[in-house]
Amino acid sequence: MHPAIAHLLATARPILDEYGYAGLFVCNLTEGFGIPLPGETLLVGGAILATTGDFDIRLVVPLAFIATVLGNCVGYLIGRTGGRALLLRCRIPTARLERVESFFAGRGALVVVIARFLDGLRQTAPLVAGSLQMPWWRFFGASMVGAAIWVGVWGLGVYLVGAHLHGVLAGLHRLARHGWWITALALIVVALWLVQRKQRT
Repeated sequence: MHPAIAHLLATARPILDEYGYAGLFVCNLTEGFGIPLPGETLLVGGAILATTGDFDIRLVVPLAFIATVLGNCVGYLIGRTGGRALLLRCRIPTARLERVESFFAGRGALVVVIARFLDGLRQTAPLVAGSLQMPWWRFFGASMVGAAIWVGVWGLGVYLVGAHLHGVLAGLHRLARHGWWITALALIVVALWLVQRKQRT
């Protein structure tokens, strides 16, 4: 087993073995309103375990999606009701809150979608969206899109890769290890192309 998979399952499996689908649901639900739990880790772990028959992907994917959207909606309502003062009282670091607020400026819906893939932002974006009075329909639509993509990638995507996951991770590891010469080769090719183009003109 690839070390990355072993490490992930070492975190996810005890929770999934103890609490099953309920653990997956609750962790992804509570992440939506600021509580940093391993929702993404459990989603990936559940998808991996579904490839061996220990879990059912037909339950993992919809449960994670519903929990994510519901959690985001709860976070939005908390932020909208309590405002910025409540977020600060909840001990969300001021620097993190200011960064999230600056991200939202002019691109709120896009931030809600992207936030699903960024730890820290994933937990605080719904709260900030509510505190900034982002229109409900826009937030809900962006939350649905973000959750669908996120669950599609880390749930269904991991499941479909299935038996090839070890090879994919090993390939990415080799690519990262040798990335310096790949980058250098790409730069040389670009430089030669620019020189050739300049000579032609």
